[in-house]
Amino acid sequence: MSVIQRARGCVRIASALAAVAALACSPTIQVAGPPPDETAQPPAPQKKMPAPAGPHKTPEPPAPVEPFVRTRDSDEWVSQTLKLQRRYERVLVVGAPAPAAIRVAALDLNARDALNARDAAAEPQDLPVTRAFATLQEAANAARGGDLVAVLPGTYAGFSIGDKPSAGQEKYIHFKALGSPGEVVIDRACTADPSWMIYLKTAHHVVIEGFNLAGSSEPGKQSAASPRAGIMVDGAFGETGRLAHHIAIVGNFSHHHRMWGFHSTDSHSVLLQDNLFAMSAREHGAYVSDGSDNYVVRRNVFFGNNAGGFQANLDPEASLEEVMKHPSFRGYPAMLPTRAWAAGLMKLATDRFGEHGFPDGRGVNFIIEQNVMNGNGRVGGGAINLAGLSDSLIQNNLVYGNLASGIAQWDNANPFDRAYVEPGPRSPEQVSGPDALPLWGCRNNLIRNNTVIMNTSGRAALQCGNGSWGCRLRNNIFVNDAASSIEVLSTGIYRFDAGHNVVTQVSYGGMPDGLKRLAAALPETRAITGITRARLAAEVVRASEEPWVVLEGSWWKLNPNRPDFRPKRSSKMLLGQGDAREMPARDLLGNKRDGAELGALSPGG
Repeated sequence: MSVIQRARGCVRIASALAAVAALACSPTIQVAGPPPDETAQPPAPQKKMPAPAGPHKTPEPPAPVEPFVRTRDSDEWVSQTLKLQRRYERVLVVGAPAPAAIRVAALDLNARDALNARDAAAEPQDLPVTRAFATLQEAANAARGGDLVAVLPGTYAGFSIGDKPSAGQEKYIHFKALGSPGEVVIDRACTADPSWMIYLKTAHHVVIEGFNLAGSSEPGKQSAASPRAGIMVDGAFGETGRLAHHIAIVGNFSHHHRMWGFHSTDSHSVLLQDNLFAMSAREHGAYVSDGSDNYVVRRNVFFGNNAGGFQANLDPEASLEEVMKHPSFRGYPAMLPTRAWAAGLMKLATDRFGEHGFPDGRGVNFIIEQNVMNGNGRVGGGAINLAGLSDSLIQNNLVYGNLASGIAQWDNANPFDRAYVEPGPRSPEQVSGPDALPLWGCRNNLIRNNTVIMNTSGRAALQCGNGSWGCRLRNNIFVNDAASSIEVLSTGIYRFDAGHNVVTQVSYGGMPDGLKRLAAALPETRAITGITRARLAAEVVRASEEPWVVLEGSWWKLNPNRPDFRPKRSSKMLLGQGDAREMPARDLLGNKRDGAELGALSPGG
């Protein structure tokens, strides 16, 4: 069940898991999720080795990245991007005692409950167990494309998996936790690298579903003995010349890690769905970095993390450092903090690896929707923190009770754009077009029907920072009692287009008034302004700062006292005031929208 939709009382996150209870004493396991061929198994992924000295033959470049599915419908993206098999070729079981068979249903990444008028889960099937293993790593080593790796309740060390040539579309390797939610616990690192519990190095066509990835740190208190992150997805481009891709992280509880619940670099075509990323000790709930592209991040909760909730920092400096590690670029000059140096390397890399085929410091084609961000930001960082994200959709997110920024867009203060940012344009004549602006900001993003409520000085509910131009805002609630609702800087005003939003106040970062002529529509356009949290509370069913979730035992539950930010049916402020041309089909909870309402939620009460 979606972590969001459980707010409606539907048991759906890991619904497949809920059907399995008494596993240890039964020869047949009742599970949620679809049989079989034996071949020699590729070795486990190895640690990065230093590049050999002396002459080096440049390896053949990988196949070009398939075109991304460009859509505003995340279900369409999922169905066309991640084509799971309807039946498993083999079933590998981890744990003891191993049963002779298990009962599973095919995993449908777009399935929802009947409340939201979607098809029910497929009928379970009885599948014979092909092989049994004591550890996750043994099963990962033996797995190949099309396999189900079914993990019995228990506590395990993590695992790593690399490039499996047998994996592909309709031949995913599916790691699935069985039993009730929380009964399969990973509490130790994988053997390949102590930094990670689950390490997907140059992996592709993999599903990770239903695990309790339990760290031992607390926000502000790191445990040196625990791994840095619960899940790491890594193309290791400098070593391999490849990207990790076609990965689904579904229904997991990743919490109390030193750095992150989830981290990725050098990757594309990844789904984060129905997870809870909580209580990261130093940084973020989930951190996507280094030129990763083509993600759907939906129906997750990001809770209580020391810094950001969801961070997509595509980091041009770190990305191009990784590119320079690859043997193809040994003759290229050492890094210089100039746009010319970066643009030259980008051209060479694009010629060799193709568009999106290497970490370029940009992320494109993200859909970030139907997430809840709550209780994050003790040491700073946006609840949704974006650096270098372009041509993406951010919608139907609820952001409240955080301690730093709401939705932040910027350029990560990269050195290549510094001359375009400091001091920045002072007149519209200085901005002839995109070539006169930073290369790495958040460009051309559509941000609609989000609810961001905060009381934080020095931070904005929505920020268009350096290089974040062409931003389009529609139907949002941006309320901040202590500072700006919307902040737009001089390199973000170009083609800025806002309308039909609820705001408290707007800041332009001290830019000259003349620069505002570069905007398509300023934030005050068709806006409801001067709205405070108290004023907004009168328009919704029940406003509060109560946490969205409660961590309980080995899993979590929705807080019965969580707020309800649905508009009252009597609200003249929030109902009928939106731009009907820019309404998502559904709201935060997956309910169909019938009117032009503002914010992440359809009316109730």
